[in-house]
Amino acid sequence: MGEARVRGVIDRFEGDYAVVVLDDEQLLDWPRAYLPAEAQPGQAVVIELVTLPATSGTAGVAAGAVASQAVAGWPAQLVTDEQSGEPLLRLADGQTLRWPAPPETRAQAGAEYCLTLTEDAEDTAARRERVANLLRDIFGEQA
Repeated sequence: MGEARVRGVIDRFEGDYAVVVLDDEQLLDWPRAYLPAEAQPGQAVVIELVTLPATSGTAGVAAGAVASQAVAGWPAQLVTDEQSGEPLLRLADGQTLRWPAPPETRAQAGAEYCLTLTEDAEDTAARRERVANLLRDIFGEQA
């Protein structure tokens, strides 16, 4: 089911969107309506590319909600950059992301996909611990 995934952090909320900073420094404006209820800035997230069933296409995805999943989803299409040949993910709202698609996914360019976002509590805790350690290293124990 899952083709590829990227990791990132919810950086902030801006209006109806959560700005997600991916680990490769790309920015993604994810609609707040499709975030998990407990989502908040500073949480690590996993964004996964899921292949939609051939019979549903994007018509079966009502404004980004994937009925068969407990998490929010967002229609997307995998395309290939004409100049570099690298895989790109074009989202329903027009955003484009560089995508680390495995070779078997590249062969299916043009197929219908969906992005899902889930919080990674373990990664959130690990990232917060790294920041706390950096602050202690810089400012001493009072941090």
